[in-house]
Amino acid sequence: MSLLTILKALIEVKTSMAKTLLIDLLTGKESKDIVEQHLDETEAFGTGEEHDEDFWNTILDAATEAGYIKTKGVRTQQISVTPAGKKFVKSPTAFTVNDEEDYNAGSPDDNLEELLTSTLKENQQGLQGLQASPHTKRQIKLIQAIDRKIALDDYAESEGIDLEDVLDDLEEMVAAHKSLDITYFTDEVLGETCVQELAEYFESANTDALDTAMEEYGDVYNAEEIRLARIVYRVRKGQHTKGTKTRRK
Repeated sequence: MSLLTILKALIEVKTSMAKTLLIDLLTGKESKDIVEQHLDETEAFGTGEEHDEDFWNTILDAATEAGYIKTKGVRTQQISVTPAGKKFVKSPTAFTVNDEEDYNAGSPDDNLEELLTSTLKENQQGLQGLQASPHTKRQIKLIQAIDRKIALDDYAESEGIDLEDVLDDLEEMVAAHKSLDITYFTDEVLGETCVQELAEYFESANTDALDTAMEEYGDVYNAEEIRLARIVYRVRKGQHTKGTKTRRK
């Protein structure tokens, strides 16, 4: 099990590890840091060599979201095991993650929230037997780009699509309660102050319809910029709603 491989490796080295170093350890790459720290002499070295770096990045993202590991530091991304991760090692439960091409899913409409909330986490009962649709795979790829903080316009260009198509996917995923943090991009192209201004507008308005927002701010922002800010607003609103529900329990 891929998650178990990660957790056992972290427990064996008894310290947090930079994400890149951990992946080198799992894939059996004899990098300078691996050799200098004698990590090539550990039992964990090469235990995940059957998979590539992209696969392990995906598993680490899913494990972080599930709370089994935690990551600190934007640049080095130091990874360590959480109490939940240690508990998982002692008593593993179902957490099967396959690489993108092998990922199984039901219909996109029925399983979108489950699929995208878990990133690439397989639901043993409901997601067996069918290949993920191209639509779902495209959204998974977009999530991975966001996790790596790739500029959305650069991502669109690399995929040969319009930024508008990327925004369509983002809006669909947010509607399915996927919490996506694109502020690294909106703060760059709009600025935090402008995003906050638009968020406050959406909060006070009776609707977050694009046409209405364009009537109010169309002379200042273009449609793509307003949609970006609206996505940030919707994510924050969704997070606030979840927090409120939790406190009422």
